[in-house]
Amino acid sequence: MLVTLDELLPEYLNKDAAVGAFNLAVFPDIPTLISAAEEMNAPIILQASPSVSEFIGYDYWGMMAREMAKRASVPVVMHLDHASNVEAIWKALDAGYSSVMFDGSQLPFDENVRITREVVERAKKYGVSVEAEIGSVAYLGKDTHKDQLSDPKEAADFAEASGCGCLAVSVGTTHMMRTQTANIHFDLLEEIQNAVKIPLVIHGSTGLPDDQLVKMRHYHVCKVNIGTALRVAFDKGLRAELAERPNDYIYKDLLQRPLEDEKQVVKHKMEQLGF
Repeated sequence: MLVTLDELLPEYLNKDAAVGAFNLAVFPDIPTLISAAEEMNAPIILQASPSVSEFIGYDYWGMMAREMAKRASVPVVMHLDHASNVEAIWKALDAGYSSVMFDGSQLPFDENVRITREVVERAKKYGVSVEAEIGSVAYLGKDTHKDQLSDPKEAADFAEASGCGCLAVSVGTTHMMRTQTANIHFDLLEEIQNAVKIPLVIHGSTGLPDDQLVKMRHYHVCKVNIGTALRVAFDKGLRAELAERPNDYIYKDLLQRPLEDEKQVVKHKMEQLGF
């Protein structure tokens, strides 16, 4: 069934588990990821960035996710990830996404609050939940986002003033890491969870070692974003398949291995997250 973050995440505030949020790239990702979730009996958050949503089409992502979620035996969220402008969010709302993220992490505090509140108010009319971000998680090899750890008091003030349903915080991860060498500042995470009462979100979690994914379950981290690990698994699987069958041009055959490799990564991450 299709659900929102607000319907799903609060029950994990005090559970020894967190919900995995996995980034989509192509349509076959949707049934692959839902199948992984059903096999693990776990809820799942499917998320598409604005660039992926624009490339494939917001309406198509919304339509496909809604139909497949209806048939799923586990809760499914269709989420817009890292939208830094409201135009992308309005498109996602109209397309039937069940949750959206406004990323105002590069804006001054007051501006971030103002726009997030605007998004929250419009999203309410659609019955859609809103994720926001305070602090900033950098991107490996890019200068689009600064690297700034979240301040507990600022996070609490932002959560209250913005009205967002869940809050992404920066506590030591970096987007687009291919190695599991990041380190969570668990003392900072504890300070934040003591100050902020809504579910917390960790971005850039591909870079976290398995033991830190497990440890995060004991905090108020309810949503864990993982994207790069899926893309790496898919890429390796596809390259291997093409190397073994260079003359094969049947897409559905060539995609079996990379999609299965992607699925196994999702199941492994879900296991670490408590399912």
